[in-house]
Amino acid sequence: MTTQDRLTKKFLQLVEIDGPSGHERDVADFLSGELNRLGLEVREDQAGEAFGGTAGNLIARKKGTISDAPSILFCAHMDTIQPTRGIRTVITNGTIATDQSTILGADDRAGLAIILETLELLEHRNIPHGPIEVVFTVGEEIGMWGSKHLQVSELVSRTGFVFDSSAPPGAIIVEAPGSIAFEIRVVGKAAHAAVSPEKGINAIQVASRAVADLPLGRFGDTGTINVGIIQGGKAINIVPDEVILKGEVRSPIESELQEKIAYIEDQFVRQAKNAGAHVEFKSNRKYNGFRLGDHEAVVQLAMNAVTTAGLQPSTIRYAGGSDANILNEKGIQTVNLGVGFSNVHSSLESIAIEHLVTLSNIGVQLTQMALNHRKD
Repeated sequence: MTTQDRLTKKFLQLVEIDGPSGHERDVADFLSGELNRLGLEVREDQAGEAFGGTAGNLIARKKGTISDAPSILFCAHMDTIQPTRGIRTVITNGTIATDQSTILGADDRAGLAIILETLELLEHRNIPHGPIEVVFTVGEEIGMWGSKHLQVSELVSRTGFVFDSSAPPGAIIVEAPGSIAFEIRVVGKAAHAAVSPEKGINAIQVASRAVADLPLGRFGDTGTINVGIIQGGKAINIVPDEVILKGEVRSPIESELQEKIAYIEDQFVRQAKNAGAHVEFKSNRKYNGFRLGDHEAVVQLAMNAVTTAGLQPSTIRYAGGSDANILNEKGIQTVNLGVGFSNVHSSLESIAIEHLVTLSNIGVQLTQMALNHRKD
């Protein structure tokens, strides 16, 4: 079986296993079998318990054929943003999609398939390599729960590669933003909207004025401000006395995150004070951002692997978070690699089989480039 045939079959097997966030049990069982078949030592942690999931992270280790080479980490996530139960895949001109009744789940079943194929190639072709650790995480799509609860002290690798980006093959993500979520409760005063509206304080109006003053959208390369949820009001004939808004700020720069969060709170407090209302403001950090320079060892290793695989490498700034954010925060210097899936999180999602093959080749090359960092 060729790499392309094996990869296509494996990817299709993976997307046919329903495993949305928190329900990764069947995916984990399938992957455990595959990793065991390939001779890796596999264990499962308790990360799923942190958010009521059915499975934990899978952590596997492949012994190196060269003992003095450094260990590297490959990572992808098991969950999909939506169910894929009943999926019907369609292959057209070398691209895998669905009949649009479900998502494809290439985010991130593609990453899982690529890592498995990389391991297959190393085994079948007897390619020399150093130690390899594999982490398949749970709950990534709902806040990187798996990587947040990963015990990195039990890992040897301090260099990592995540396969989880819609950027094209050859792209190396060296910057991604951190995220702070916020929730704002604006409290006004209820009144009959027809009989005595002047006695009320319209919380929706206060919130609307504040939102109108916010610089929503993108700032810088990867910074964003968004208000995504607004809930309020009880009836059309009552001046609404409460509205709740939820949103987030993203930036790779900590000072920017704090500045934008403070600005948002100030705008709501100012508008509420002007109207005689009051505001309750809460925020919580979802994850930290990261920035890596082109001179960093992990970036150089990735660039060399991409070049050797026949592509032109490019380092990019990416607005989405991933397990790479958490791994960097925990001390494992990690880049996220462009896999090339398209229209993720929608029924139009697709991926080219060629991209799967290319990334598997890059995976093999990463193990080879790591050999250049052997101890003297």
